Amino acid sequence: MGIPQHLSHPKYRADIDGLRAIAILAVLGFHVFPAWMHGGFIGVDIFFVISGFLISTIIFENLEAGHFSYAEFYARRIKRIFPALVLILGASFVLGWVLMPAKYFALAGKHMFSGATFTANFALLRETNYFNSTGETDPFHHLWSLAVEEQFYIVWPLLLGLVWRRRWNFLWITIGIALASFAFDIGNLGSDAAVAFYSPLSRFWELMLGGVLAYLQLHRPSVLSRNSRGMSVLGAALMVAGFVLISPRSNFPGWPALLPTAGTFLLIAAGPQGLINRQLLSRKPMVWVGLISYPLYLWHWPLLVFMRFYTLGDPTVIQGVAVMLVAMGLSWATYRFLEKPVRRRWPGKPVVALLLAFMVVFAIAGKAIDKQQGFEQRSANAGLLRFHYDHLRGFRSGECFIESSGKVAPESVFKPECSGRTDGNERAPLVLLWGDSFAASLYRGLKHESELLGFDLAQYTSNGCPGIMGFEIDKRPGCKEINEFVFDQIKRLRPHTVIFGGNWTLYNRRLNNWTQLDFVKFRATVQALKKEGVSHIVIFGQLPTFKIDQPVVAGKVFLKDRVDRTTRSVNSLDFPVDEQMRQFARDNGVDFVSPMDVLCNAQGCLISTSPGELMPLAFDYGHLTESGSRLLLERALNENRLTLP
Repeated sequence: MGIPQHLSHPKYRADIDGLRAIAILAVLGFHVFPAWMHGGFIGVDIFFVISGFLISTIIFENLEAGHFSYAEFYARRIKRIFPALVLILGASFVLGWVLMPAKYFALAGKHMFSGATFTANFALLRETNYFNSTGETDPFHHLWSLAVEEQFYIVWPLLLGLVWRRRWNFLWITIGIALASFAFDIGNLGSDAAVAFYSPLSRFWELMLGGVLAYLQLHRPSVLSRNSRGMSVLGAALMVAGFVLISPRSNFPGWPALLPTAGTFLLIAAGPQGLINRQLLSRKPMVWVGLISYPLYLWHWPLLVFMRFYTLGDPTVIQGVAVMLVAMGLSWATYRFLEKPVRRRWPGKPVVALLLAFMVVFAIAGKAIDKQQGFEQRSANAGLLRFHYDHLRGFRSGECFIESSGKVAPESVFKPECSGRTDGNERAPLVLLWGDSFAASLYRGLKHESELLGFDLAQYTSNGCPGIMGFEIDKRPGCKEINEFVFDQIKRLRPHTVIFGGNWTLYNRRLNNWTQLDFVKFRATVQALKKEGVSHIVIFGQLPTFKIDQPVVAGKVFLKDRVDRTTRSVNSLDFPVDEQMRQFARDNGVDFVSPMDVLCNAQGCLISTSPGELMPLAFDYGHLTESGSRLLLERALNENRLTLP
């Protein structure tokens, strides 16, 4: 039995393709030139409203006409969404196999699975947030928005079918769901920005806004036709305001998201004869870009990611323009030779089955890549295996470093030897190291110095938990209790020196979705240490971090006795954070050591502990190896940046 082909579709509007062009060009601008187009990511929100409008129009019209078919609806969604996605998954798999080191390819495999199963938003919700630089090395990061739309396509027709059978009011149900979703969005902005950004529950209101417009256009057209010119101009003004006023530091989506979504609502409501719609959005170049907007969205991000791996840095202006032009060419070819034939000429049921089979294959392939840890023996990973560093041993994990990110009882992990006083000799001065995993990576260098200088060394460190009393981190449950335990040890051990270390750049609500660093509580912690008689307090500033792991970068740019520094892939956010920590130390009368000053200069940051042989300072994006830790401590002491007892 064939799939029925009788669903009606709304009349084509060229201006809506023009709106799609605005949305995709904004997204491309943000991804390629974020400093110039800092609000471009709201293009996704424009897409959401457009999708909600078009899909709701199809469902409303066909339910009311009595010939809505779930089978045909989902078959058409598959024929619309899957062909280009299958192509991009396949191309990214091939390029990833050739260009990506194992660590990154394993993560790409994990996200290939979530992309093929339309759960990418849930995968990212558990890991990071949109503005985190981790996404810059993930070719499937952008599929989160496609997942949100597909989840909407699954739920919305079923819900509207129920509403239709019960003879409930479409409009009030749509408005009610939109308001509930918006309330969920607002409620999570302060407590969990990732949920607010990625959860379908906090995004459906944007698609519902399009649904409200679809209902009004079908049943209350007089409400929308009173001032099309004014609606068009106001809609465009709201959209421009969104691009100008919204940035990655905004509490987004939330209230700011009303600018692009309300603007899109008004522009669609104005109709094809609205001023902006007629004079700008319906122009042939805009319509052309709108027609290829879906494959262009899919193509542009993997191309940028693989360019970063090839060049080890963000694209230059010329490279960025080149990526956009290549993406447009590939997108036109995808639209012309794949999407149009599949939708218009290929038989329905067989092609739907074939596309579903392809998606299953890519889901299985992604899971295999993840399970096989990125297939370490590939040529793209050649040379990196010799740089393997056992950081669990280096950090003393399970003894003096809590690796688990779950809630644990600190007294059950920290061993007696963490105190540095196991031999019963308390005559030597005691230095105590306190902080997160970046602090733990300082241990080996401090241990080497303790053997040379004769002081004892205590270590109390924990993953994602800086040494700040009362500091609660939503992504690191139990941090408050861990620091209370450490402070009790300080009162018991009475160290001469306490050294704080941390990945200070990490603790930034908007950029990394980690709890914002609380300098008030940090100041109170410093004062409490002074009150307990700690005579010497040192804060180590931000270690230099890389957007692509330092061994990967070093393996490509290091030249024996010639090049042991680079600016490629260095995270520029670390420099102002280091200065912020320097100022905090100065204001609170404690010593400060800047790893950025020690390890970086105008020529870049060190990538090897030896100019004559490649020995990376860090084993990943920033955590120091033993040789890197020793180099940092030796230089800090020799340059009189640090004093130890």
